[in-house]
Amino acid sequence: MPTFKIVWEIELEAKNPLEAAKEAQRWISGNDWQYYVQNDETKEVFSVDLSEEDEDAVIPTEKYEPLIENKE
Repeated sequence: MPTFKIVWEIELEAKNPLEAAKEAQRWISGNDWQYYVQNDETKEVFSVDLSEEDEDAVIPTEKYEPLIENKE
């Protein structure tokens, strides 16, 4: 069975990191979101919109650029 990475990003204003996380948690509840899903094996990235019907929900994506970069 393949392994997938799921990314959910939101950009919002807040007084501090804790308030930002709490606001994001409020947004998550009860909403349909668009996700970027990557197949770990093939590295293919898909846009998945849960507000769409199943046959229209998944779209291959050429490039995904995250808001947060992993600086190693």
